[in-house]
Order: sequence, then C-alpha cells, then structure tokens
Amino acid sequence: MPANTFDPRNSEWEGILIDQWEASKWKQWKPKHPSSDEQAKLEREYLRIKYAVQQANAALGLDRVKIKLKLTSLKTIGLQGTFPCRPGDVGKQGSPNKQYTISCGFTANDAGVKMAVLKARELDLLLITKQFHWTPELLGKQAQKIELGNEHQSTKLIKELIQDYEREFWKTHEQNRRGIKTWESHYLRHLKKLPQDVPMSAQALEEALEKTRPNTSSRFFLVWQLKKFCDFCGLDELKTIYAYATPKPQPTIRKIPTDEEIIQGYSQIGLPLSAYTSKDNLTQPEQWQWAYGMLATYGLRPHELFAVDIEAFADPNNSFHLVNLNPYLTGGTKTGERSCGIPPLHPHWVELFKLKDIRLPFNEGKLSNKTAKLYVRFRNNNLSFRPYDLRHAYAIRGHRLRVPIKTMADYMGHSVQEHTKTYQRWMNEDTNLEIYKEVVIHRQGTSKEALKERISELEAENLALKAENATLKQLLIQHQLGELFS
Repeated sequence: MPANTFDPRNSEWEGILIDQWEASKWKQWKPKHPSSDEQAKLEREYLRIKYAVQQANAALGLDRVKIKLKLTSLKTIGLQGTFPCRPGDVGKQGSPNKQYTISCGFTANDAGVKMAVLKARELDLLLITKQFHWTPELLGKQAQKIELGNEHQSTKLIKELIQDYEREFWKTHEQNRRGIKTWESHYLRHLKKLPQDVPMSAQALEEALEKTRPNTSSRFFLVWQLKKFCDFCGLDELKTIYAYATPKPQPTIRKIPTDEEIIQGYSQIGLPLSAYTSKDNLTQPEQWQWAYGMLATYGLRPHELFAVDIEAFADPNNSFHLVNLNPYLTGGTKTGERSCGIPPLHPHWVELFKLKDIRLPFNEGKLSNKTAKLYVRFRNNNLSFRPYDLRHAYAIRGHRLRVPIKTMADYMGHSVQEHTKTYQRWMNEDTNLEIYKEVVIHRQGTSKEALKERISELEAENLALKAENATLKQLLIQHQLGELFS
C-alpha cells in the first residue's frame, strides 16, 4: 500500500489494535506484517503524536484548563470542550451549553500540539471571563452554512419552512400510522401556533408562545419544538424562546383501579345508555364488555385491541391463553415491540370476562375513531378511570405478583427504563404498602419459620457429627495401642 494512502489507525500487532496500544510505549510498537519500513514509521509517529496529545492534556488538566486536545483525524488536531451553543443550536434538555470539537486547522505534529495548547488556554480564559463568542474562525464551515441558510430562509414563509421541515422529518421516520401520528401530535400541532404567511422572526415566535400559559405542558412542549425548528431554520433566536421557557409539569397522579373495581366495571361498561340512541350504545353491551375485559386482563394499549391475533387467541391449543399482536392489522403500531405472547396475570379473568367468546367491536372506521369510542364509552358509563388506566393496573399487578421487571417490560412492549419511569409513577402510597405487606412481610414470616426448622436440623446434625467424631477418636486410640503392644 502506498505511504500516502496508508492509514496507521487500521494497524494491529499480535491481535492488539493500534488505538488500544499504550501510546507511551510507542517506541516498542512493531507492525504485525510490515510491508515497508515507511509504514512502520508512520505507525510509530501516529502513536508518538497521540502520546504527545495525552501529555499536553495532562498538563492542561493540572492547570484546570477545561479545553482539551483531540486527534480529529490522522493529520489534524482539534479542541474539545463545553461551549455556549452555536447559533441555532440547542443543548440537551434545553441547556445553553453543549460539547463541541472545534477544528482550528492544527497539524498533527509537534508544532501543531504546541499551537493547539496555546489556543486551548486562550479559549478557556475567554470562557472563564465570559467573553467567549463564536467567530467565523471557530465556526469554520458552519459559519458559511449559517450565512447562506439565513440568506435563503429569510425569504421563505413559515408555512414553506414547515413543509421543508416535514420533508427532513420523513428522512428519519417511516411513513406509517405511527410516524404520521408522531409528526401530527409532536411536531405539527405546535408549529401550527406560528403565523403561517410571514417569514420566520422573533416576533413570530413570541406570537406562538403567547398562545400558551406558563407552567403548562403546552408551553413546555412548544418551547421544545420551537428550539428544534429554529435550529433547522438556522435562526439564532434562542433568547426569545428561553424567555418563555417553563419547567416540565409533573403529571397529575391518578387513582389506578383495584382488581375489585375492575371486576365491578365489567358489569358497568355493559349497561345500556337510555339517553343515547347510538346503535353502538344500545345494542352491543357484550362487545363493550369483551373489549373492556381484554384491556384489563392483558394490559393492552387501547389501539392494540384491534391488533390482537384473534385466530391464535381462540386456538384450543392456546392453553395458557396468550395474546399475540399483529401490527399489520393496524397499519404499523408499537405492537411490533412485543417479543413474546402476553399472558393473563389473573388467568381466571379469561373465563370471568368470557374472553374466548370473541366479540370484537367497531369493525369499521379509522383506528383513531375506534379507539376514541372506547374513551367515550368509559366516560358515558361513568367509570372512574380511563381505558389506559387498565394498562397501569396490569403493570402494578405484575409487581404485586412479583413478576421480574424485565419480564413485565416484555409483556407490556417497552423497555425496562420506560417501565420503571412511567408505570411505577402510578403506584400510590396504599399500593406500595400492599406490595410491602405481600412481598416483604409475608416472605419474612415464611423465612422465619423455615429458618427455625433449618436451625433445628443443623443442631441435630451437629450432635450426630460430634458422636461420630468421638467414636472415630476411640477407634484410632485402640488401633494405636494395638500397634504399640504388638
């Protein structure tokens, strides 16, 4: 391989990659199969400069300089640190600062290391004295991008920018039911608050933000979305947005129904509503009850009810009454996350709620309309909880039955992190106390009885061993005396 195309970062020696080799031992490095002395020199030089960068960073660390050197490529050294966000950029969780690697054009050699150290100290001093600002030199190509972007975007109306934003969105999202819902609910819903027929500006942002109240979820998510939109548009108006920023409101703690309340609700959901003339309300009580029973027994998301593989569920060989979901039935949903069949945590509910007598309601209309009818029915029948609360109850039921968290997360179709973050939130003081009684007190009582029994067994075993030991000692003494007098 020619020296000008050879990349020493791909080299290894005795199974050790060069980047895993201790750089301070660069003189000891020997390539596994050197094709020429020139390549061996390039590999050792790469390690030597890497070691020089490590030494420079150690010295900067001793002086409490927070900007560090980084080999950004084989031939260049950059500077890495936490800086105020670039124009149009936003840090994690709305932070005004973000970590960047700045390329200042320093060559990866001894002179480049020295110049990079001087620049690191200079930038660190600017940060300490709060005099740092982004210059075209520090922004590099980003400066040209922002300049060209501002020139181009300033002539576009907001509705045109939103169309561009949507095209960018679909580059990383599938155009299925879930993707469409994400765009409409988490993006477009907030962007519609902007005036549509004017260019993007601080005034337009303020107009949208004024439509929401402080300390509300609407304000929090609007601020979050406008930051992303401004970043896309290359507009540096974060000060305007931060002026309206509000902390994320905590969700209202809801009362999750107990198993007894769920059983009572099964009868209540089937009661006809004389005040309504809808065919669904008056003639389909069994179908409402079947839908209710499935949500309660299997902890389904409401829309997942219509993704149940009915044939597999009704199969006589399905002895454990598992539910499997087919995402194709609903045009793509979160149901694809399930890695196993969903079991009933109370198997007797399958018979109690007559779930094997399939009575799937609402076979016509859009999925969103079918799901909405569930919520309307719960409200019209004066149930004190909502369809999704049955899912929360299923999660808590799993805790009370001591099902492992990973297993419950698989049953519910999400990650362990989501399970602990979202569903344990609904476990109120009474629920936690009940779980403590069932899991800790009961286990402790059982353990005490078992421990007493085990102690008695060990005491008896100990006495038997002592007797056996005494017998063996006596036999040994007799044997030794026999040898002595023989």
